[in-house]
Amino acid sequence: MLKPFLYQKLYNALLAQNIELINTPEKYAHCHYLPESYEVIKDFTPLSVWLYKEEIDASFESVHRIVNRFGQSPIMIKDFVKSRKHDWNEACYIPDASDKEKVQQVTNRFLELQQDELNEGIVFREFVKLQFLTHHSQSNMPLSQEYRVFFLDGEPMYMANYWEEGQYDDTPPDLQTFLEVAKKIKSRFFTMDIAKLENGSWTILELGDAQVSALPEQADTFEFFTKIKGNLT
Repeated sequence: MLKPFLYQKLYNALLAQNIELINTPEKYAHCHYLPESYEVIKDFTPLSVWLYKEEIDASFESVHRIVNRFGQSPIMIKDFVKSRKHDWNEACYIPDASDKEKVQQVTNRFLELQQDELNEGIVFREFVKLQFLTHHSQSNMPLSQEYRVFFLDGEPMYMANYWEEGQYDDTPPDLQTFLEVAKKIKSRFFTMDIAKLENGSWTILELGDAQVSALPEQADTFEFFTKIKGNLT
């Protein structure tokens, strides 16, 4: 996953060779950084607040101030792109947003692990109750029925189970709710990760630039690239 300034360099270098990437640098950043697209998806995704790294003070007062919005609810931390979900209890999940000691402990650990890989800043997100699938065999984090949907020019092109562990329902999600949202995303080629809530409805977990979004393990690679070719020719 290239940081936007590196993507800009790649884009310009290729353009000089008459090769144009499908997404401009602006469109890349729009889906790569959650705060860039949050306004578009906010009604369909968990409540999120964020700080740029230069706004994080030594006393963590700025952190405590923005997480006050969550009250005593559980939250998760990530940077503008990625979480430390496989370091679930130490650097991702905070059971109570009002527990200042725990907030600081998990935030500190997250920053320690990310180091130079930190993307722009930190994001705190509402932890929503998803329909339980299983626990991850290595990190023990709870997995849910989640799908990765690839969109091309505003239309769903390919969908696959996000996790290879656990038994998914036979009935795939109805994407109708998200089609109008997808048309507002400022990107030609992007992913939308959606997950089933405990109440049976669906939520957007995050967006991603599809050029740097991994194909899930169970995806049919041949079918995926055949669909790309068919839609672009």
